[in-house]
Amino acid sequence: MESLLEQQRRYHEERERLMDALVQEKLLTKGSHRENINSEHRQSGMLQRYDECTNLLREIYEDKDGERKKEVQALSGPNEFAEFYSRLKQIREFHRRHPGEITVPMSVEFDQLKKIRDNPTDDAVMAQFSDEEGYGKYLDLHECYDKFINLKGIERVDYIQYIQSFDKLADIPKERKGADY
Repeated sequence: MESLLEQQRRYHEERERLMDALVQEKLLTKGSHRENINSEHRQSGMLQRYDECTNLLREIYEDKDGERKKEVQALSGPNEFAEFYSRLKQIREFHRRHPGEITVPMSVEFDQLKKIRDNPTDDAVMAQFSDEEGYGKYLDLHECYDKFINLKGIERVDYIQYIQSFDKLADIPKERKGADY
C-alpha cells in the first residue's frame, strides 16, 4: 500500500505535469475549427483531472483521521532508521509476492498526450455533435423547440419564430411559468 506521503508526492507531480500539458496545449496553434474544439475538450479533461488531484490533496492535508501526522512523526521520530528499514522490508516483500507486476510511470501517459497534441488526426472525435451543428460551429435547437411546443399554455410558433424569440424569457408572463415550465 502506498503511504500518504507518497500519494501526496504523486498528486503534486500529476498537478505539475497537468499544468505543463495545459500550457503546451494553449500555446499550440490550431489550424482548423475541429482542432480547436478537440483542443478545448482535451484542456477541459485536464482541468477536471487537476481539480480531482487538488481535492484529493486537500483531503490529505486536512488530515481528519490523523494518519498523515502519525506518518510524519514515524519518519522523523527517534526510530527513523527502524521505520525506514521496515518500509523497505514491506516494499521488498511486495515485490517478492508480485514479481511480474509492471507499473507504468506517469510520464508515459503524458507522453501519449503530447503525441496526440502534436499529431492530431481528423478522425479523432472528442465531442458528439449533430450533423446540423457542423462540429460545434452552429447550434441545433430542434430538441429544445420540440419541448417548447409541447408546453401547455404556450402559443404554437414555427421554428424560425422560435429561434428569434427563444432567449426572451422575460416576455413570457409569470402566470404561464409553472413547475412544468
